Amino acid sequence: MDSMKTQSPLLQGNRARRGRFISTFLSLSLLLIVPAAVPHLLALRNPGHPPRPADAIFVVTGGEGRIQEGYRAWSSGAGRELFILGAGRNVPVSRILPAALTLPPEILSRIHVEGWSENTLENAFSAKSAVGEGKFTSAILVTSDYHVPRAYLAFRKVLPGDVSLHVIRVREKGGPGAPWRWARRHFIEGWKYWGYRILLRWE
Repeated sequence: MDSMKTQSPLLQGNRARRGRFISTFLSLSLLLIVPAAVPHLLALRNPGHPPRPADAIFVVTGGEGRIQEGYRAWSSGAGRELFILGAGRNVPVSRILPAALTLPPEILSRIHVEGWSENTLENAFSAKSAVGEGKFTSAILVTSDYHVPRAYLAFRKVLPGDVSLHVIRVREKGGPGAPWRWARRHFIEGWKYWGYRILLRWE
């Protein structure tokens, strides 16, 4: 008669506990990751470059390469006026965009540096003031790719509904730790988006 091999009840208990732990860990991970990922997936539908030049380009400062990308888009004719939002009080254009100093005065006058806004929502209200003063009907928002969901939400909520809003995404450069920074920033901004959704319901 063949002898039947049986597992120890202790070993079976350890495997069962390990399986429950893995299942719980995966469930919690999904609960944290999925809500943070949804805003970034939805933001892929946001309008990109407009078919014709916009009235204004709004650059939200605070991220790598945003000002340079906004200036590049403006220089190529993507927008008529360039607004750099949240640059700090009394910061001259020469410090932010040294290359702009070579422009003729009439062209340089189309670059505006705003220093009072200190967060994304204040950036949006600053843009609203500019839109009202200039009677703009179209605008381009320039910000980091991970910041797009929250920034677009704030600008779309604050700007008049008849102002078309497009987005230029700025992707940070690679380098050591780039994948980790990418994941961390997208995770944090994904959750901040939901906080703004709640906040803006009462605005």
